[in-house]
Amino acid sequence: MHTLTSTIAGHPDFVKTVHVVPAAVTVHTWVDNVRYAGSRKDVLEASRKVDELAARSKVTWKDADTRTASTRYEFIGVDWDHQGRKVGISARLSKKLARDLEEVRKGAMSASGLETLGGRLLHASAIVGVYVGEFYFALKLLRRLTNALNRGEKAVDQTIRLSGSVQRLLDGWVRAVLEKRRMPVAARVPSLTVFVDASLEGWGGVLVDVATNAIEVLGSRWSRKEKGLHINELEALAFELCVSAVPDKYAGGTVTVVVDNTTVQGVARKGACLRSQTLNDAVVNGLTRLRHMNISLSVRWVKSAGNPADLPSRVPLSAISDKNMADMALAVRQFLTGDMGLVV
Repeated sequence: MHTLTSTIAGHPDFVKTVHVVPAAVTVHTWVDNVRYAGSRKDVLEASRKVDELAARSKVTWKDADTRTASTRYEFIGVDWDHQGRKVGISARLSKKLARDLEEVRKGAMSASGLETLGGRLLHASAIVGVYVGEFYFALKLLRRLTNALNRGEKAVDQTIRLSGSVQRLLDGWVRAVLEKRRMPVAARVPSLTVFVDASLEGWGGVLVDVATNAIEVLGSRWSRKEKGLHINELEALAFELCVSAVPDKYAGGTVTVVVDNTTVQGVARKGACLRSQTLNDAVVNGLTRLRHMNISLSVRWVKSAGNPADLPSRVPLSAISDKNMADMALAVRQFLTGDMGLVV
């Protein structure tokens, strides 16, 4: 169905050049849904061309007579508002989640119903910026259920009894996405780059103001208890500590966090880690801090050898010399200009 839809929609990856929609139009397809993005004139031209192709192929579009170019529409569960520069959960998805919430509060759901609820929650959370790691135990429950279904240990129509604690966890997650509903999307100017690193001795951070190139170096030693943690957990704690040090003046801006640990990079992008609650909580705490500051976050990777935060993670700040600072400034400059070819 997706291939058929993409072909009729004139997607450049599926049809010959003569049938492709105008180059100024971006085509998005999903199963039997199509979205065109571009100027009103170009979108209407693309729609007209595709209607001709559909007629020749004897394909009927739903609501073809009422279709028009719009700056506000719903597509694959997302309410797109270009005029207000916001995205949100579509009305249809909201209704489904509200019905799911009623079932959760009854204390029992089918295995397939719980699996479906998990998929909807992950999708809705991504739309409105809810970090799924905030619902760590609910996520673990849904993952175990999905694994049991995949292994054939549970039937899809099997009734799953929900304990009071599970009901509260799922209830809180559903309400969190329904109460947020919409999220502003604004073009932002990059304002701060934060390099993060951890060693078995301590953590380090280098904050770089994009406008002024001013550099601030952070770092400290681990406690005896912290030294017993896995290095990935230490890297996550370093992420939390460095992000927590972002000054209030950067609120509403864009922060790029640079790490040399792919585990932390992946968890920060997904918003959750089910293998370690310590790692999960540290990263989610950092993400939550940035969300409260209305900061847009991107996470990038750098090789350890090119990470300027490596030194303050290994030696006390008092031992860092002027030459060390110059070396760190050079590493920062090479990363930001791409001279080292280290960015993924």
